[in-house]
Amino acid sequence: MKKLITTALTLAAFTLLLLNTSCGTTTPKEPEKKTTEIKADTARKDTVKAQAYVCPMGPQCGQGPSPGKCPSCGMEMKQNPDITK
Repeated sequence: MKKLITTALTLAAFTLLLLNTSCGTTTPKEPEKKTTEIKADTARKDTVKAQAYVCPMGPQCGQGPSPGKCPSCGMEMKQNPDITK
């Protein structure tokens, strides 16, 4: 009987120990952007706004300083709505 109680207490202690250590874990956070990546994103956005004409499919498809055909898809470039006159 004494051996059964000792085994039960030992098992309970290990269970509590395992639960206690697993409760302290956190999920890994998303890695923060590096400074160079942030600067590149900002520069890319500034470039899109600086171009007078963009592709209707989006500025990532094609852009330029004058009207014409998009070099990527061949659609007619439109005036950039982000540029204020």
